[in-house]
Amino acid sequence: MTAADAAAESDAEARSILERAAAASFPPLHAVHHLLSVGVCVRCIFRMFGAFSHACSCASLTVSVLHSFLEEHDDSAKDGSCSCLSMDEACCSICFGILLPTCHQDEGVAPFEAISRIDIITSMVSQAIQREGYQIGEFSTEISVPAVVAANERAIRLYMKGKYGSENWFKDEIFTQQTMSVKEALRLLIVPSLEKQLGVKHSNNSFRIRLTYTHDDASLKLKSLLPNDSNRKRKAESREGNDTRRNSTYDDKQILTETDTFIHKSLEGIQDQEFCTLFKLPPEKVLKPCQLVISFLRSPIYIGGRYLKLSRNVSQSCWIIDDERMGEASVEEIIKENVCAISRGDGYKFHAAGREDIDVRMLGSGRPFLIEVLNVRSIPTAIEIQQISDKINSSEKKYVRVRNLKLVDNEIWAMMREGESEKQVLYSIGDSIIYLK
Repeated sequence: MTAADAAAESDAEARSILERAAAASFPPLHAVHHLLSVGVCVRCIFRMFGAFSHACSCASLTVSVLHSFLEEHDDSAKDGSCSCLSMDEACCSICFGILLPTCHQDEGVAPFEAISRIDIITSMVSQAIQREGYQIGEFSTEISVPAVVAANERAIRLYMKGKYGSENWFKDEIFTQQTMSVKEALRLLIVPSLEKQLGVKHSNNSFRIRLTYTHDDASLKLKSLLPNDSNRKRKAESREGNDTRRNSTYDDKQILTETDTFIHKSLEGIQDQEFCTLFKLPPEKVLKPCQLVISFLRSPIYIGGRYLKLSRNVSQSCWIIDDERMGEASVEEIIKENVCAISRGDGYKFHAAGREDIDVRMLGSGRPFLIEVLNVRSIPTAIEIQQISDKINSSEKKYVRVRNLKLVDNEIWAMMREGESEKQVLYSIGDSIIYLK
């Protein structure tokens, strides 16, 4: 299929979606047109009215396509000076461009034309994965959006209720129940593109792609509007005639550090009537889109086995007192160095079933241990695990040896408990061999 054929097929899909919506008369076209005119993007319009998978996953369903359709079917959209035509230069007043991404350039916000806007983001994700050196077989997604998105959505719902609440087609309860979240809609839209770009499937995998959207200006403005303890305290002190200026810096910092969780809880505690007095209905159009940070995280992997400490001058973990190292090395560092060289993680944690003093050797079957490697780029194969073991055991410095080294999962802590409850552990102190029962 040529690019032209693919574009024609995508346009036909968008047209089919619009025709089905018009046939169902829900929402009516004049309401759709009005939502466009107050700055709501096409995907937010359809997800709020229940056209989930069809509208949210159709990349060619844009403002211009929708407006062209409205011009053919709705008299109110036939005026060439229609205000909703300016939407191509602005971001959605609900999602701030999350569902219809734009490119923020020095001269302003410009939409992507040569390639799907979502494909631009997924291409960035793919390049970042390659740059970081991750090896992946599947992936899952985590999406975070600013709390101001929920506030704007509620503002639009209340605005629509005030304007169309008396009309038969508008049912406030249905409108609320059918609303799909921005995160769910974006996942429907972006996952197929990610699967195509990465060549792997989306699942509940340990490798997670994180898309974190923020909008500092809108979030700060939202925080300043929300009633909170600091605001009430300032009002009370003002009524009592106290000088509150000395607390302003502290209060500003408190506002800046409030979390989205707090904002969501605050919004839940505000009744609709109070909400309408605090927020502008409908929300203002904005030119600045959300900022996107792409990051990745893989669940920790665990490599376990048993170690033997053959030297009386090697500690279990790195031991430094007053900037001076105690002993020649440590079990932890020797194992970590070899494991991390292959797995390429961001960090590690060493766990052992008990410990011994620096001047005590660990012989016999060895002490069970685990090394927890964080956010690895590559999960070691069985062959690579054996290479790690061989390298440690063949070291000229006969400090540490390892046995039964392997990648472990559900058996992690069972293995550790086994080591802690063993009836016999062999120690060597001085020239004496001691068996502990």
